[in-house]
Amino acid sequence: MTEIRDPVHGYVKLDRLASELSETPQMQRLRWIKQLGLASLVYPGANHTRFEHSLGTYHLACVLADHLGLKEEERLKVGAAAFLHDVGHGPLSHATEAALAHYLRRNHESAIDILRRGELREVLDRHGLTPAEIQSLISGNGLGQIVSGEIDVDRMDYLLRDAHYTGVAYGVIDHPRLLQKMLLYQGQLVVEAGGIQAATSLLISRLLMHPAVYYHHVCRISECMIAAGIQRMIEEGASASEIKAMDDIQLFTALESAGGLAEEMGLRIRSRRLFKRAVYVGLESLEQSLLRAGERALSLEIAEAAGVDAGHLLVDCPPLPDTPEGSFPALVAGEIKALRDVSPLVAILERAHKATWRFGVYVPEEMREEVSKAARRCLSIKRSTVQHTFSDMDNDYL
Repeated sequence: MTEIRDPVHGYVKLDRLASELSETPQMQRLRWIKQLGLASLVYPGANHTRFEHSLGTYHLACVLADHLGLKEEERLKVGAAAFLHDVGHGPLSHATEAALAHYLRRNHESAIDILRRGELREVLDRHGLTPAEIQSLISGNGLGQIVSGEIDVDRMDYLLRDAHYTGVAYGVIDHPRLLQKMLLYQGQLVVEAGGIQAATSLLISRLLMHPAVYYHHVCRISECMIAAGIQRMIEEGASASEIKAMDDIQLFTALESAGGLAEEMGLRIRSRRLFKRAVYVGLESLEQSLLRAGERALSLEIAEAAGVDAGHLLVDCPPLPDTPEGSFPALVAGEIKALRDVSPLVAILERAHKATWRFGVYVPEEMREEVSKAARRCLSIKRSTVQHTFSDMDNDYL
């Protein structure tokens, strides 16, 4: 049994399988991938890594597995899946995922190719486990609900950990109560009536952490910049799969070696010379048809109207927020009901998530005035609906 001191959960005890997995190059790589990507540009303490989060997720999975009374073999598999659930992440975590998924057609939860080869495969083979069954659990099948579901140990750990390292207290949740009030009912992971408040608090935390941390405008701007750099590298011949296999340090080295726009984006981020918001509005300011137009098409249209280089005009139209946690099953008086049906707050939270969504157009500061005017014309945005003035937008730490 290996013990590792974790700042969030205290001592995390690794069984033999997890200990061997932790020493593989594939897992050690996660030490060099920041959990929150570029969020340290806003919150200087946000330098924690995917490796730490993997440890925390493993710990909570083991706690829940023990509470549920899983057999030893089941506990072993669930623990391994929890520990390995992020091994497929690319550099800077979610900051590069969308850019790479466009070329690779898969996200970080698809780790089967990594599990099938190298040291990870050797460890799994020694313990009688197959890559396919671990991938199935990571995908949320069967007991994988513990690792990847509407309410799971992954979410619990990242909310707690991200709150700890950013100093944003919104992510603090009553996870011991939530874990103690979860059970398996007819093969389904559910929360008992006594855990509904704890489950609701998790949803509230996630809602508040979204605009404050995960979708903070500086994070969105820097992620769009890094995506533009990666896209330019791939257009000029770089391999998307090789980029995904990099860690954070290797990515910035590759960007700066690529020259041109890719190098510029890398250097701008490293020196925090970020693009500025020319437009930053909510759903109520946009025609719904614009959401289907595509970022590239909108970028070209606005750039042409403003008379600027489209390579330096970034359109950010993130996916509309969803709250799948609202459908998490709650066991109330012997009957299964969706969490939203037993907690009035959950239904309100699902609507509130849309109010946090923002559409952005980001450019170098010297282009902002012209691009803002052109974008408002192209997108039919009324000045009265723009929520920030340029002076407001200049404070990148708010």
